[in-house]
Amino acid sequence: MARALAFRHIEVIHAVVLTGSVTGAARRLHVTQPAVSNMLRDARERVGFDLFATKAGRLLPLPPTLALFEEIERSFTGLDGINGLVERLRQHSGRAFVVACTPALAATVLPEALAALRDQFPGLLVTVHSRSADYAAALVSSQKADVGLALSVPPIPGVRSEVLAEMPMVCYLPAGHRLARRHGAVRAAELAGEPRIGASQQEGVDAVVARAFADCGGLPPATVECAAALAACAMVGAGLGFTIAVPLPATLLTPRRVAIRPFVPALSLPYCAYWFEAREPREERVRLVELIRERLLALAAQWDR
Repeated sequence: MARALAFRHIEVIHAVVLTGSVTGAARRLHVTQPAVSNMLRDARERVGFDLFATKAGRLLPLPPTLALFEEIERSFTGLDGINGLVERLRQHSGRAFVVACTPALAATVLPEALAALRDQFPGLLVTVHSRSADYAAALVSSQKADVGLALSVPPIPGVRSEVLAEMPMVCYLPAGHRLARRHGAVRAAELAGEPRIGASQQEGVDAVVARAFADCGGLPPATVECAAALAACAMVGAGLGFTIAVPLPATLLTPRRVAIRPFVPALSLPYCAYWFEAREPREERVRLVELIRERLLALAAQWDR
C-alpha cells in the first residue's frame, strides 16, 4: 500500500526543483547531502513514479513533479503569508485591521482617513485590499476584511451596509477636446457619437450613464472598456475618449491632460460601508467609516456647488 508524503519530503522536492541539485537543496534546507538523497529516494518509493531526470549534472523535474511543484508553491505561498503576518503582528502588538475598497477610493480618500485613524490608534497594522465592489463585499462576507468601502452591491446575507454619500458623476474630457475650452457643464447631447471610455458593467456604472443618453441616440460607442475609474481617466488623458465617473479620480489628475466638468443630466452613485453584522463592532471600523463619510460628503459638496 502506498504511503503518503510527509512535510519533509515536500520540503526536499521543493528545494531540489528550485536549486536543480542535491547540493543546492541541502544548502537551502541546512541539512547534509546524504539526508536530501535519502529523502528523495524515499519520496520516489512513496509516490511510485520518477521525480527527476539527470542532465548535465543537474536534476530536472519531470512533468508529474512540475504539477506537484505548482501545488507545493501554493501551499508555501500561503505559509509565507502566514509567517509574514505573524511578524507584522509581532511588530504592531497584535492589532490588525483589514480594509477592502475600490481602487479609486484607495488612492484618493482612504490615505488621509487612515492617517487620521492611525493618530487615534497608534500601532495599528492596516492591510488594504483594493478590488471591485463585489470583491470588497465578498471579503467582508467571508470575514477576511473588517470593513468594505465601495459602490452599492446587492444585499448579502449577514453583511450590513450603510450609504455614506451619494457621489455626483462628472465628465472627464481630454484636455484638447472642443468642450474642454469652456467652464460650464457638459450635456449628454453634446457627446453623442463621441468616442467613450466604458466604465464598469459589473458594478452597474455603465447602466447609470446609459440613462443620461437615452434621449440623444443612446450610449456613445466605447473605444476602451475599463472597469477601474482611475484607469478609465488615464485613458481619457491619452486622448482615447471621454468618460463619466465620480469625482474621486479628479483629485489626482493634472488639468494639462484631463479637463473635468459637471455633467447634465445629473447622475450619482452611492458609496457604502460594509461590515459583518455578527462580529463585535470595532472602534477602528466605526471611526474609519466616519472619516470616509466626512471626506466623501465634502468632495460631493464641492461638485454640487
